[in-house]
Amino acid sequence: MQSKAEKEIDGGRKEVDKQIKKVVKGGISMITTKQIKLVWVLARQIGMDSDLLHKLVFKVTGNDSLKALSIEETNQVIDSLIYAGAKVKKTIKPRGKALPPNVVELITPDQVRFIKYLEKELGWHENPERLKGFLKRTIKGDVAKTKKQGIKAIQGLLSMVRRQSEGRKNGKQRQDLCG
Repeated sequence: MQSKAEKEIDGGRKEVDKQIKKVVKGGISMITTKQIKLVWVLARQIGMDSDLLHKLVFKVTGNDSLKALSIEETNQVIDSLIYAGAKVKKTIKPRGKALPPNVVELITPDQVRFIKYLEKELGWHENPERLKGFLKRTIKGDVAKTKKQGIKAIQGLLSMVRRQSEGRKNGKQRQDLCG
């Protein structure tokens, strides 16, 4: 005779077996709920109703039910919908692990090099006080120490370089017109 715990374990195994049978049918991986949702989203994007979608599914796979599709057949249906004009948005996963909110990242060596490069582009490398003054105005300090400060400094310096190069272009054009 089985104890209560053994019965619960057997019941749990049976439930897991049912779930596996839903996903795998005869050794072929079956469509998941997320994939069904994706198919419907794509179909709605191109204005398909239920009847049209099921006709497409039948034409592409020979099945008239979304739930009966294998993973490969699902991919064929998705490709057909994309070919018809549906768009899939790809999510961008952040690199590495997310840092806790109280952690401050230090400025990277690449940021420091880029700030030095922009300083030379602006002609400030001969007078380091100009960069210090700019940093005091933008990040409220003499030196960028954190990644966030580095980003802010680079953005400001880049906009100055762009304005300076536009000014040179406009100045040449004015000289051509006046001269």
